[in-house]
Amino acid sequence: MELPFVQELIFGLVTGSYIAVGAIGFTMIYGLVNMINFAHGEFMTVGAYIGFIGAEMLGLPVLGALLPVMLVSAVVGWGLAWVVFEPLSDTGPIPLLLTSIGLGLVLRNGIRLVATPEKRFVNLDAPTFRFDDLGFFVTGQHLLLIGTTAVAVVAVHLFLTRTQTGKAMRAMSDNEALARVTGIETKTVRALVWLIASGFAGLAGYMLAVGQGATPGTGFSQLLLVITAAILGGAGSVYGAVVGAYVLGITISFSIAFLPTWATELGTTMAFVVLIVVLLVRPGGITGEEVRA
Repeated sequence: MELPFVQELIFGLVTGSYIAVGAIGFTMIYGLVNMINFAHGEFMTVGAYIGFIGAEMLGLPVLGALLPVMLVSAVVGWGLAWVVFEPLSDTGPIPLLLTSIGLGLVLRNGIRLVATPEKRFVNLDAPTFRFDDLGFFVTGQHLLLIGTTAVAVVAVHLFLTRTQTGKAMRAMSDNEALARVTGIETKTVRALVWLIASGFAGLAGYMLAVGQGATPGTGFSQLLLVITAAILGGAGSVYGAVVGAYVLGITISFSIAFLPTWATELGTTMAFVVLIVVLLVRPGGITGEEVRA
C-alpha cells in the first residue's frame, strides 16, 4: 500500500525546516528591534557561501562547518547592523525599512561580484532509507535538516526561558521603555539579538546549500517565504514563526504534488492563499500573538 502523502509530508517538513530557521532570526529582529529587515535574505546567502567554503573547499565535516557558519554570519550581521541600522534607530520604521532594502541590494550585488552564478552544493554522503512497500523514502539529508531545525528550536526555547539574557529579551519585546527602567541594558540586548538572529540566518543559508545548493540569489529567493511564515505564525512570535514555516512548507509540498501538472507553479501561491485565509480568520496569525519573543 503506497502512502504518497507521507512522502509529500516529509518533503514539506524539509521545506518548512529551511524556512523555520530563517524565520526565527527574522522575527527576533522584528519583535525586539521593531524592524523589518529586508537584508535578512542576504545574511542567509552569506551563511550559505561560508558553509560551502568550509565544507567543500577547506574540507570541514558538514556538521563541523555549522559553528564557523553561525559565528561569521553573526559577526557580519551584527557589524552591519551597528554601522548601518543603529545610527538610524530613532528615525522610525520607514527609513529603517528602506535602508534594509538598500543594504540587501548592495550585499546581493557584492556577492555576485565574487561568486559565480553556478549553484554551489555542500555534498552530504548519507544513506537513504527506503520503505518501498509503503511508497516513501527518507534520506540522511532529510533527517539532518529536520533534526538541525529541531535542535535550533529547542535551543532558542531554552535560551529565552532559562537564561537571564533570554528573559531580558522577552521583557524588551513586551515593553522596551519599562525594561530600561528596570535596569536592563537594552543596548547590549539589542546587540545580542542582532548576533543571534544573524547567526540563525547564516544557519538557514547553510541548510539551503546542503539541501538545494546556493547561488548569490539564494537568500533573496527565500525571503518572501520567511516573512510570510513570520506573519502567518504571529508577527514577533518565535514559536509562531516556526509553526507558520511548517504550515507553509507542507502546503507548498502538497500543492505541487496533488495539483494538476499545469498548476505545479502554483505551489508557492497556495502558501500565500493559506496566509490570507488565516489572517482573515485570525488577524494576529496562528498563535494570535502580537509581539512575543
